[in-house]
Amino acid sequence: MFRTLFLLALLASPSLAQPAPEPKDGKITIPFTMHPEGVKKPLSRYYLTPRYIDMQPGNKVPTLMKAFMEQDLFFAREQSEKRQKWNALPLDKLPLEEIRSCGAIGGLAYRTDPDALFQSYGRPLGDVDEAARQLTADWQIWFHLRADGMGTLLPEVQRIRELANVLKVRMRYEIRQGEFDKAIYSAQTFHGMATTFEAHPTLIGLLVGLAIEHQNLDAIEEMIQQPGCPNLYWSLTEFPAEVLNNRLASGAERLIADSLFRPLQEAKGPLSETELYAQMKKFDVIPSLVGGEKPLLKYSLDAPIRSTDRKKVAAAKALLVETGMNSKLVDRFSDLQLIIMADIKQYEIFVDATMIANFLPYPEAIKHVKDVEERLKKEGTRIAQLLMPSNRGILDSLVRARQRVAYLRTLEAIRLYAHEHEGKLPATLSDITVPLPSNPVTGKPFAYSLKNGVARLESVASPDSKSDPRMNRSYEIRIKN
Repeated sequence: MFRTLFLLALLASPSLAQPAPEPKDGKITIPFTMHPEGVKKPLSRYYLTPRYIDMQPGNKVPTLMKAFMEQDLFFAREQSEKRQKWNALPLDKLPLEEIRSCGAIGGLAYRTDPDALFQSYGRPLGDVDEAARQLTADWQIWFHLRADGMGTLLPEVQRIRELANVLKVRMRYEIRQGEFDKAIYSAQTFHGMATTFEAHPTLIGLLVGLAIEHQNLDAIEEMIQQPGCPNLYWSLTEFPAEVLNNRLASGAERLIADSLFRPLQEAKGPLSETELYAQMKKFDVIPSLVGGEKPLLKYSLDAPIRSTDRKKVAAAKALLVETGMNSKLVDRFSDLQLIIMADIKQYEIFVDATMIANFLPYPEAIKHVKDVEERLKKEGTRIAQLLMPSNRGILDSLVRARQRVAYLRTLEAIRLYAHEHEGKLPATLSDITVPLPSNPVTGKPFAYSLKNGVARLESVASPDSKSDPRMNRSYEIRIKN
């Protein structure tokens, strides 16, 4: 059982769930109306990432948490549920007066009275705007990961999710009002907040950062369909193609399990039977920690049984020596210690094998991960099977965000073409002169067709993505002059 539930359950929570069209035939079809518009200059004023001129020293994490100080009423359950409902409404159905009166708009980030004696950025979103433009992010969580492992609490992660809901209300309000400069500023804040999670050394943190970025991309997708919205092709070109960098989260993942293994990893010699059984009792609770099914046989019973099998003991001994352990030291270990330590070593080997896929293009990465998963099913011991992170789910989450950006960039290239050709859609994508991105899911160009004045931009489903409608969007594009 892979650690899928433990890592991905957060994305199903109401505060991160996003309204989406119902899939049909394994594909999500999105009606998309375009109003031809050109690029405004200077380009950097319309970037969707925080501008360098606005950046400042500081740690994003405590500044984000300041947004909650003395704001219990604002973040009360009733208010949070109201904001979730607003974000699920079509843009033209937003209750503008109610939103204005809720405290998420007026005075936050925008100085409305230049002559005021005291000019305040307001809270809570004023703190969010500031945090998004600070240069560092230090979660101060490494000690807890090493000490508590899978028992580490992540209260800051839980709270910051709510800030994204508030920010999306503000950004959608600005879009509805046609205040695109302000909406772009909010998009920059969104991305700055999402990148805070690049510094979080857990895959859970990375997933929450991606979910926040998806809220941003949802709003951007709405914005570029509004009349008068400047063309954001070059802004989306400047936007990071990888969306969020997952290097830290992937590399630090084994810290979560390390606290379980440390006594054995640091052993300088044979451990007593009492010490070994104390360690195995810790392994018995792994299923409850990772959301896995309770095994028929506890590890504290399974490992001793395997230690009576001479072939398995010999294989365990050989693995420890092959991976660099001194053979004379290994000779001193009991059969039970050999089995347990080999199980840990096998876990490390499988983690390395699956995590290296993070640095491959998605089509190659998925093939690699599938091969590792097949080997794990056949060869993996219980520790490896239970503790292995669901890297397939992580790769899918990353590529969905990358694909969204590539879709949006291509849509804006089409809108730019229409602006330059009297409102006409291109017959083929090759008619477009600006560079176009490939589909990160397949590594190939998006599919495009034009029939009866309606264009269709879509992904050509790969065998690994055709079962996930979120990777198979089909945009039905119409021009409205």
